[in-house]
Amino acid sequence: MEYYAGEAWQSRGTHGGIDPEDILAVVKLNTQGRVGLVNGDAQQILPGIAAYTGGKHTYASQFITVNTAVGAVVLASDNMYLYENLEKRAPIAQTLDRESNLRAQDRMKQLAADPQWIIPGHDPLVMTKFQQVAPGVVKIQ
Repeated sequence: MEYYAGEAWQSRGTHGGIDPEDILAVVKLNTQGRVGLVNGDAQQILPGIAAYTGGKHTYASQFITVNTAVGAVVLASDNMYLYENLEKRAPIAQTLDRESNLRAQDRMKQLAADPQWIIPGHDPLVMTKFQQVAPGVVKIQ
């Protein structure tokens, strides 16, 4: 947030496609005490939920682990777009650093109870691999 609310806008084209209205909304929510910032790596957000520094898709990109009945599930977000990234050990297309992205994927494999529990951020297959509980919503368990 520090980067996108400040330095990212100092030079043309350095904000990485972030919508200025989104930044203003988050800053406003933050001034109201309604935003919890997670700064750093391996930070517990709530019991059983932690944030980890991922690859460099965006500045300080993070992924999440959630402890469940099956063990740790990794929500990869933009650190792994597709199941194919993990299967082929291929970095995501939009990364500032290929090697950091591959290291993040390797770390996800270490943290997850099983690689099947690493959930990519953009793969439509997620919607078919898990039980649908509502239109556009699946239950990961």
